[in-house]
Amino acid sequence: MSSFRNLFLATFLLAVSSIGGSAQKMRLDYKVEANIIAGGGEYTPFYLMNNRGGTVSFTPNTGYLRAAVMKDIDTTRRFSYGFGLDAMASYNDDVPAYIQQAYASLRFLALGLTVGSQEEYSLLWDKALSSGGWVWSGNSRPIPQVRIGIPEFVNFPWTHGTVQVKGEIAYGRFVDDKYQRHTHGAKENYTTGLLYHRKNLLLRFGKTNKRFYGIVGIDMAAQFGGKTYKGNKLVLDFPSDIKQYFKVFVPLSGGENSPGIDQVNVTGNHLGSYLFAIGTRQKNWEGRIYYEHPFDDHSGMIFRNKADGLWGIEYRSKVPHAIVSGIVVEFLETRDQSGPFLWDKTQQIPIQVSAGDWYYGHVVYNGWVHRGHTIGNPLIISPGYNTDGYLGFKSSRVEALHIGIDGHITPEFDYRFLASLQRGWGTPYFPYIKIEKEFSGMLEVNYAPRQLQGWKFGLSMAVDAGTLVDNNWAIQLGICKSGRIL
Repeated sequence: MSSFRNLFLATFLLAVSSIGGSAQKMRLDYKVEANIIAGGGEYTPFYLMNNRGGTVSFTPNTGYLRAAVMKDIDTTRRFSYGFGLDAMASYNDDVPAYIQQAYASLRFLALGLTVGSQEEYSLLWDKALSSGGWVWSGNSRPIPQVRIGIPEFVNFPWTHGTVQVKGEIAYGRFVDDKYQRHTHGAKENYTTGLLYHRKNLLLRFGKTNKRFYGIVGIDMAAQFGGKTYKGNKLVLDFPSDIKQYFKVFVPLSGGENSPGIDQVNVTGNHLGSYLFAIGTRQKNWEGRIYYEHPFDDHSGMIFRNKADGLWGIEYRSKVPHAIVSGIVVEFLETRDQSGPFLWDKTQQIPIQVSAGDWYYGHVVYNGWVHRGHTIGNPLIISPGYNTDGYLGFKSSRVEALHIGIDGHITPEFDYRFLASLQRGWGTPYFPYIKIEKEFSGMLEVNYAPRQLQGWKFGLSMAVDAGTLVDNNWAIQLGICKSGRIL
């Protein structure tokens, strides 16, 4: 971690060093907010907690104070820098105070470099209305990382603007060692020093001034390295040397110093998705249909998991203060998982049969989770909901319908409505005895008075009904002040 910290400090200092020479032109923004959530039930309601960067506690009757200062990248300049510092103080959470974001970014032409912890969201889907992307949704706290690539679509050479490309590569480290150890370490396996890797590549077809376009892409991520314990007993020690960074990138199977699971399969726990979208740009609105196809191994990559994935329709108005500004309707299907059978080849039987994908899960690691929150789509219920202390996923075979709508009642009042209805069958290896069901809904109203520039007052009401996350209800009151320092 020392090398990572040094790289972050170097990048941060390089960014900040430019302030003295360009303070007159620099835009430095701030945001301060306070929220309190009160209600009844076993947990904070689903849509008051999920897809909020892991900042809201599972525990009901909670609240937080948040203060941030940041400078955004100026995409109009050949060279630009940005940075951010975002601190939280929480009530009725597992930690009373922490740093949510601390990052520094550099941008030269199309190339970007970011070092540190920065909130991320779905690569393509609507941040406010979508249930979330498969690999990353913005549901968990950010993972400290080094990320480099082309963060925004740019014209691909020699295509005359008909093809645009974006993509990034990242390596980082999970920071939930203490959370796992202190919360459940005496009962369940937990992993310290777990490393992170992600890579994605997207192509967009169609000139930006044309009505129609298409998008195809791939998003892949992995967990690797670390030490797995049960209590104070070391269970497995995964190598974390530089060779593993290459093996997880390709990916390749582990060497002789790797545990058997990495030798039989590939290094680390991998997952990913293919992304497809067809969209249209009209004078007063935009729309698209999309599909994100998940894969957990080779069987999913060749579509043996059939129609599993996130199917969606999105509408976004260009009319200011429209009554209906956006609509998203999504259907999540993850029941197939390439079928029920799984066999890893051996020397005696050199045949590989991959099925039983167990989305987000892993036989050693706790799976695609950070500090109890699902990293990907939160409709795959987070392990933080588990009442028995189990740190892995109990419901990855689901069928869910999600809808999101936002707009304006008046120029000063806006609203957002989210709702989902889902059914869960458990996992391929640990099915539920009966199908579990859950309805979750939220109505949010915000008031931004013209007389009080930068102030916003919010009221949210949310409810859960069912057996996946229990019966919960709550009201959230919030106040926020944002503005510019420079």
